[in-house]
Amino acid sequence: MSNMCAFCGITKSEAIADANALGLRQELQAGIYTCCQIGQWADEQALAWFEAVEQDSKRTDGRAAEPHTREPQPVSVPRSSRPQVAW
Repeated sequence: MSNMCAFCGITKSEAIADANALGLRQELQAGIYTCCQIGQWADEQALAWFEAVEQDSKRTDGRAAEPHTREPQPVSVPRSSRPQVAW
């Protein structure tokens, strides 16, 4: 493929997608960062995300956490005490 990097193997469209996900598209297009850097950072970000999700899904005792099934409680919001306008 002609649009694949010879160093990291990432395609131009993959680099743009990764840069968008990282918020670095303008920097990639301006040449501040290379596709190799963007690809590596995106891989690190994905790995960190998956590790965090895995840690969040476990309780401190090692069992899987149960999903939250409770319905949210209604919240009482006081009305403002503005005087009514007499028409």
